[in-house]
Amino acid sequence: MYNSSMRKARLNMRTHGQKICATTIPQNLRQSKHGRFWAIMLCGLMLAWQSPGPAQELQNPSKQNLFRSFAATVGGDVSHIFSSPFRIKQKDGWRLLALTATTALFVTSLDKRIDQDFVERDDFYVKPAIRLAQIGDVYDKYSAEYVLAGLSFPMLAGGLILKDRKLATTGRLMIESFLIAGAITQLGKKVSGRARPYTGDGPSAFAWFKFSGTEERRSFPSGHATGAFALMTVLAKQYDSWWVEIPCYTLAVSVAMQRLDTHRHWGADVVLGGAIGYWVGSTLVNRHKQQPSSWSAKPYIGVDRIGVAWSF
Repeated sequence: MYNSSMRKARLNMRTHGQKICATTIPQNLRQSKHGRFWAIMLCGLMLAWQSPGPAQELQNPSKQNLFRSFAATVGGDVSHIFSSPFRIKQKDGWRLLALTATTALFVTSLDKRIDQDFVERDDFYVKPAIRLAQIGDVYDKYSAEYVLAGLSFPMLAGGLILKDRKLATTGRLMIESFLIAGAITQLGKKVSGRARPYTGDGPSAFAWFKFSGTEERRSFPSGHATGAFALMTVLAKQYDSWWVEIPCYTLAVSVAMQRLDTHRHWGADVVLGGAIGYWVGSTLVNRHKQQPSSWSAKPYIGVDRIGVAWSF
């Protein structure tokens, strides 16, 4: 019989060279739409993480064993991203300077003109941009979170079933890239407090460090552009072929165009948002490629719990 304590337990044991890990889906996370989504995201990450080293004999199996192994991989990726500024190389410094200058140029000179061009809809570059934005409408309609789930979860499941490490890792990196880049962007929105184009306040309407929670003051950078580039960059760089890269980056750019066409964002918003997503996705893929490891896995499914059995 599975009592309440067993539902909260996490099983972690080693047998015949395998480490079997399982976790439960908390009851309170299954009670709301958004709660269910983030519970699924958590389970997806825990299915996809790779143990950083050989399995060790665990004398006292507990939820801490699972958490430590999970945190070692995902936490290591997060730490690598946020410590990147301390390891910046000269060429990266020039790229950062170029991005800063480009963003400043958009804010001071181009944002108002671009927004007006999308209103008038007769400039030479606007018509193809509007057609491209129709693809981005689909992304916006189904929401970024469910696009993420629709792309990453089949990769996780397919990677586990087919024993395709690259496929499963791509799914994990897409989830990590989306969440990490999204966190950076959300912080930027709160710090900058930039007014959206539809408010009529103009492109220079910033409220620095006011930490406004209103939707009208969450324009800079674009969360949609960040998420799209974070996902598509991982996919494009994991499968480094033109027939993958072109559709991926076309989708990402279409999302940026859709945000301009709906007057939800200024040009600088989508430029910086796209750059954040691209940087996080690229950094995670490069880190993974520099740290190869042996890997195999089998799914584990039980009552009120899911997990994965890892072989080393």
